[in-house]
Amino acid sequence: MKDKSLKYQFIVAFIKIIVLSLILSIISFIIWFKTFDYIQYPANYYENQLSRIIYEINEKYEAVLDKKFEGQMNRIVPSEGILYQVLDNEGNLIYGSIKNPLIKNKRKLYENLNSVLRLGNNNFAKVVPAFNENSDIKGAIILKYQLRSTPKINNYLLYKLNNLIIFIPFIYIVVFTIFYSKKLAKNLVKPINLLMEGSEKIKNKDLDFSIDYKENNELGRLCDAFEDMRINLKDSLIKQWDLEEKRRENIASIAHDLKTPLTIINTYSEALIDGTVEGDKFKDYIEVIKRNNERALALLEDMNKISNIENPNFTLQPIEINIIEFLELKEKDYNLLCQEKGIYFKVDIIDLREKRFIDKFDIKSIEQVLDNIMSNSIRYTEKGESIKLNILCKDDKIKFSIMDTGKGFSNEDLKNIFNKFYRGDKSRSFTTGHSGLGMYIAKTIVEKHGGNIKAENNSPKGGIIEFDIKPMQ
Repeated sequence: MKDKSLKYQFIVAFIKIIVLSLILSIISFIIWFKTFDYIQYPANYYENQLSRIIYEINEKYEAVLDKKFEGQMNRIVPSEGILYQVLDNEGNLIYGSIKNPLIKNKRKLYENLNSVLRLGNNNFAKVVPAFNENSDIKGAIILKYQLRSTPKINNYLLYKLNNLIIFIPFIYIVVFTIFYSKKLAKNLVKPINLLMEGSEKIKNKDLDFSIDYKENNELGRLCDAFEDMRINLKDSLIKQWDLEEKRRENIASIAHDLKTPLTIINTYSEALIDGTVEGDKFKDYIEVIKRNNERALALLEDMNKISNIENPNFTLQPIEINIIEFLELKEKDYNLLCQEKGIYFKVDIIDLREKRFIDKFDIKSIEQVLDNIMSNSIRYTEKGESIKLNILCKDDKIKFSIMDTGKGFSNEDLKNIFNKFYRGDKSRSFTTGHSGLGMYIAKTIVEKHGGNIKAENNSPKGGIIEFDIKPMQ
């Protein structure tokens, strides 16, 4: 029954207590009534004896008034439950088992003949006239008795216990209540102890435990919820530790990336300050300082972009724009960059939209994604090779595909290209002049547009990066 709800368990336990107590009480009452005659007399037992006693007294006539008759009278009247007095016709006591007179004079005697006196405390007295053979009243016999059950046995304790039979239902209720309370408590103690132990461990920052209590009731569900909370808390802490570790790695990477250009700037600046640089070398030193300064500024700009897009409060800033016109403008920019390096560049736009041609996009973010991907393709594509930008416009999304015939991706590149600060060191070495943040920024922006991005190798050589974005409402 442990898999039932607590409410159900309490109701069933209550019903069992009542039903079992009722059944056993009925059985006990039956046994009591069956054994009643063996343990005690009914309350009217001695009252029923009076008719026999009166009959025997009447047979003796006025002989019962003689004190010599006392022995026979003691045999006629049972001393266990009935006491008596024998009075003459003046109301005077002749003999009897009651010493104090119950009737004080002749008048009272004759007024109460053949009547029953109420003496209090369930005590009664029957006044019986004593006749002679001529039916003259010569005296009276007073028979005192009680209307109360009396024991038949000498065991007084058993007799008292028998009189407590009226309380037997309450006794059964108490006994079964204690029994089922302990049983229910046993079902409650285990999960409660598990929860208390778990809470104490969490308090002590120990999450390497589990709550093993699989019952389909409120406590079982509470334990499941507690276990889910523990798992989520542990996962959250692990993620927090990972984020902290990544933060330290990021700081180390930033420091490393800034160290090189800043060291160069510092070295060349000191040479200029010393005045040892003359003529054409002076211009070369200035160009080196300027170039490394631009590298440091670019890294800081990338870090600023990451800080913005990773901020929980960051929101896209969509504007209404004709995406085709925007892409045609970008084609001119990329074509110019490719011409400078001697790379063949082509854009192929397919527009399948039927509903509308003006959509909402965060165009600055999309431009940044395209610029990051295209700059990588241009950087790793040699003179005489080609880059192709395919764009498929649909009503629900726009798909971009940038394919080049330059250096392809290594297996390590394909696994890590969208990770923060990743710079390939094999087929596509990103160690030359960039921070390793561009593709991570591109991935983050694409995902915030509800899209996906992926990288793969081109055939027979080169690389492909595809991504899609969805128009915003």
